[in-house]
Amino acid sequence: MYRLTQHFLIILLSCLFLTGAFAAEESTEDKAKELKFYTAAKEGRLSQVKAMLSSGYNVNAKNNSGRTALMSAAYNGNRSIVQELVVEGVDVDLADEQGKTALMLAVATKRMDIVEVLLNAGADVTLADKKEKTAITMAEKTKNKKLVKLLESASE
Repeated sequence: MYRLTQHFLIILLSCLFLTGAFAAEESTEDKAKELKFYTAAKEGRLSQVKAMLSSGYNVNAKNNSGRTALMSAAYNGNRSIVQELVVEGVDVDLADEQGKTALMLAVATKRMDIVEVLLNAGADVTLADKKEKTAITMAEKTKNKKLVKLLESASE
């Protein structure tokens, strides 16, 4: 009976180990997909972004620093990617680990056209990052009067 119990435990532990190994492998594969999606958005590869979305990819997936493809596209000025992600139902108000949203990143890089797309998609101008900065306070630092005015009018 002792040997039977011992063999059963060995088999059980082996199964648990293998299951854990496969789960880790899936996690690594998922991370690679997220990086590929994020990079495609960053580099403005619209056809690749569309293909990944049509294959069921999560439009709100985050990378290791909590950034989404939308944040990457907004920061890098890839308007067509931003528009595509909005059409696909992206959450425009997701924040990264610092509390920054796609709108804040577009403001920081003075991407007026991206800011307009995000505001039209319902981006919240009142959200604050971990340093209590909003898109409006960030715009004020840029000294871009048109950008400040656009954000202030969206907050009314």
